Amino acid sequence: MPMTSAQIVTQALSIAKCPGYQLLGGQQFNLVLNDLSMKRDLKANLVTEQIPIATNSNGPFNFPANYLRTYDMFYLVSSVPYFLNPCSLKEYDAETQQQGLASYPYEWASDLSAVPNGGVGIFYVYPQSGNNITVTHRYYLKQPEIANPQSSTAIPWFADQDYLVKALSARMMQITDDDRKAAFMADAEAVLRPYLVEEGDEQQVVKEIQLDPRRFRMRGNLPANKVDPFSLT
Repeated sequence: MPMTSAQIVTQALSIAKCPGYQLLGGQQFNLVLNDLSMKRDLKANLVTEQIPIATNSNGPFNFPANYLRTYDMFYLVSSVPYFLNPCSLKEYDAETQQQGLASYPYEWASDLSAVPNGGVGIFYVYPQSGNNITVTHRYYLKQPEIANPQSSTAIPWFADQDYLVKALSARMMQITDDDRKAAFMADAEAVLRPYLVEEGDEQQVVKEIQLDPRRFRMRGNLPANKVDPFSLT
């Protein structure tokens, strides 16, 4: 049976020989989980949403409140998938923006400037859509913190609890200046690595090296706004 957050914190504090550090242990446990959520592309955190885009619209569109980063974006036209390629805001601003330049969107750019102040991120597509489409957006979410994990009965979202105990123990040893810190950190990484290979960062998936699809397109040298794929449907 999975351990609760409180049980993991208690066990880690016992291993680190600082059982009285309950509050600090709970805070450090949330940091362990935040590190996994923020820095690892874990399949457990991959979710999907549908975003409708109206004709002659390029945004802005809101990201969800729990948005962390995008995995991919695509839409279907007559069962054919079209994937959008990420670009920077500078590249997006350099594109020609005017009425009548409507086609299949092939780029998207994000603006996360409002997030630090409690707002949500937004994104734009280019060019304007020549028809009503629905974009499938797969993204990694940021997991919420556990309230008072040192006393919480909640089961942590991360499944490998052996790693959680070892990683939290190492963090507490760093605080108490325990000489075992380096060994426990290395042990925690050794426990985590097989999980990442099998379930996490898609390390077993063969990656192809490709030319930038925004510069080298299958349509040749024609810019995207000179081709109307909607006329093919």
